[in-house]
Amino acid sequence: MKKLSLFILVAFLTIGTSFGQPQRDPAARLQKEIESMTSELGLSKDQVTKVTPIITEVQKKQAEAFAKMREGGGDFDREKMMELRNKIMAETDLKLKAVLTPAQMSKLDAFRKKQAEERAKRFQQRQ
Repeated sequence: MKKLSLFILVAFLTIGTSFGQPQRDPAARLQKEIESMTSELGLSKDQVTKVTPIITEVQKKQAEAFAKMREGGGDFDREKMMELRNKIMAETDLKLKAVLTPAQMSKLDAFRKKQAEERAKRFQQRQ
């Protein structure tokens, strides 16, 4: 009986942890973003070197903003978060314009629209 109880407990713990939200590794997220931008925009090695700290800073600011919103407890203010995200992206675009060509900036806009559409599709599928 003890073995069966232990087995059931372990099974529940294993199943329970598998349903937890996956941890997102910031370094892996950064690497994925840089790889996507490199392939979509055709970044040179020099541009990758210049873009990486910009993207790192953006991801750090967004993570800090989300953490502050979560710490506040209560309701998550989606409007406020979107406003802050848009402000961060505007600042980022100014920095990226110094590194990217006008053609690459146009490709970046198209890339972001594509990403937004994919996120919207995933959101719709969850509901």
